[in-house]
Amino acid sequence: MNLSAHDVSRPPEGTAGAAAGSRLRAIDTLLADRGQLFRALFVAAPIPKALVDLDGHLLVVNDALCTMTGRTPEDMVGRHVDLLAHPDEAPVPDRGDGPLDPWLRVDGERRLRRADGSELWATQSHEVVHTNTGTPQFVVLSLVDVTDRRRAEEDLVRRAFTDPLTGLPNRRALNDRLNHALALSRRRGLQVGLVHLNLDRFQAVNDVLGNEAGDQLLIQVADRLRWSTRVEDTAVRLGGDEFLILAEDVEDLDGLRTMADRLLGVLDDPFLIGKREIVLSASVGLTLGSDVAPDDLLRQAHAALTRAKADGSRARIEVHDGGLSDSEVDQLQLEADLRNALESDELRLFYQPIVSLHDETLLGYEALIRWQHPTRGLLPPGAFLTAAEDNRLTSRLGVWVLRQACFDAAGWPAGLRVHVNISARHLAEPGFAELVTDALAESGLPPERLELEITESTALFAADATLQAVSEVTDAGVTLALDDFGTGYSAITALHRLPIHTVKIDRSFVADVVTEPSTAALVQGLVQLGLGMGLQVIAEGIEDLDQADWLREHGCEMAQGYAFGRPAPLPTTIPSTGDVDLTGTLPPGEVTVQDVLDGEAVVASGLPPVPPPQPPATRAMTVDELISEGLPTEDRRLEQE
Repeated sequence: MNLSAHDVSRPPEGTAGAAAGSRLRAIDTLLADRGQLFRALFVAAPIPKALVDLDGHLLVVNDALCTMTGRTPEDMVGRHVDLLAHPDEAPVPDRGDGPLDPWLRVDGERRLRRADGSELWATQSHEVVHTNTGTPQFVVLSLVDVTDRRRAEEDLVRRAFTDPLTGLPNRRALNDRLNHALALSRRRGLQVGLVHLNLDRFQAVNDVLGNEAGDQLLIQVADRLRWSTRVEDTAVRLGGDEFLILAEDVEDLDGLRTMADRLLGVLDDPFLIGKREIVLSASVGLTLGSDVAPDDLLRQAHAALTRAKADGSRARIEVHDGGLSDSEVDQLQLEADLRNALESDELRLFYQPIVSLHDETLLGYEALIRWQHPTRGLLPPGAFLTAAEDNRLTSRLGVWVLRQACFDAAGWPAGLRVHVNISARHLAEPGFAELVTDALAESGLPPERLELEITESTALFAADATLQAVSEVTDAGVTLALDDFGTGYSAITALHRLPIHTVKIDRSFVADVVTEPSTAALVQGLVQLGLGMGLQVIAEGIEDLDQADWLREHGCEMAQGYAFGRPAPLPTTIPSTGDVDLTGTLPPGEVTVQDVLDGEAVVASGLPPVPPPQPPATRAMTVDELISEGLPTEDRRLEQE
């Protein structure tokens, strides 16, 4: 149908009518020259378009299509439309149901190739133009570039199935691959093996050297696992320091054990973290199966790994034997109980006195956590801190200890202070300074009566954010104590990194101060170092009066240990600083001497005794050697008490 401006009703006279008349005259001009209309609607259109004959040959292309494909009109006109197709795309079958070339009937997303060989995705649509008699004449092909959206969708899928740190498949990807592998194994008559690895003592490196160093270590471990597995196997990061190898087409357990031995060997070479070489090991759990549910196979591998780590040994391989041991069932139940301990008001604080060696007056108490389990009785920290780590509860426990200690101490005589241990992980968390401020404000405890205790190695390797949090707390009046003083390899550095108020000489030195001249000389040096820097000095672990007399004679002013009082529940009446009874007694109830010793012994947490300081090593160091230099494991201080 021909349309002209005369076929359109005229608007009324006036300003608006004059404007409408101008528009109608413009339409008259445009319709009078169809070439201008074609250029406006096709050639200059922002959407890539082409006129194509029924056989699929390009007749006319617009500028937008040239820009999208990186080709000129001369490159495309006269060529078949399959010129744009990606070579990896399958040919379009000819169904023979019409005059159009099959490439023209493809509507929807297509993968194309630019002139430079790069890939793009486009949404294709077509419209057939007919003559006045209804005969198909040519096709208008439209293509919209959706490459960015397609890549964003692929990136989302990749992120959903990939660990962002290491680039390995994650737990979600493992579920899909394990289902597929088990289905294939049943058809082939072979089995699927799982090798579940957990790095030994990784947390010591992560907490002390920092999260960035820990991440670098995990990336290097992932790289070694990736290139040391077979093509048909899949290395997966489950989270934290846990990895898993999904091994397909495994004939027997011997073959799976050989693979595990090879993987442990790959981890034997030192890892370079910054300028330090670290020697690392891993504990391994193995399981094998085919006619089994995926979740059951994963549980079997985890159970075997739990047994491998149960006695604290390293680089140990355990095989699933069909069931959980009594100790594993017991540990799982303990972990479940701990989740409810906070809500059920089962946690307790025991307090150990800190006294003046000069006149044996009470100066304050150190707060130590205990768990009053409803069926197991009173548990020391060494019995449940591992369960807390496994359930990510260490920070929640630290918050409870800090708040409860502040509320308890607020009711004591004004001269008494409370000491609270802070783990490296808790100190590094955002909002720690606000947590301390809120606990003091809500309890009414003056800031100068709260002393936070951190380990020497935490002070040495604290990140900038940690240093800032400590600075904010001490600026408010809270004091800071350096615990386990002397066990690290750079005590003076630790004193300069943070605003230290008090140093506590470690019990491992005090135990031999009377009988070992070398130890006595070391302790005397530590005391003089602290006093010379204007710090308060507390000796820990004093168990008899001979030790107390020696320390008093050599300038130590304060002490803590069984000779002056064992950890016990908060007394009903807190004595004043001048009339405290220093005779140590056991807490009431079912607590025995062995209970207290188990709670205070370092071996209760699987840690070796801390040796005297050693000069920095120049060779590759094991994680144990790092710990012996003062690098803490998770919540090491709480485990010692």
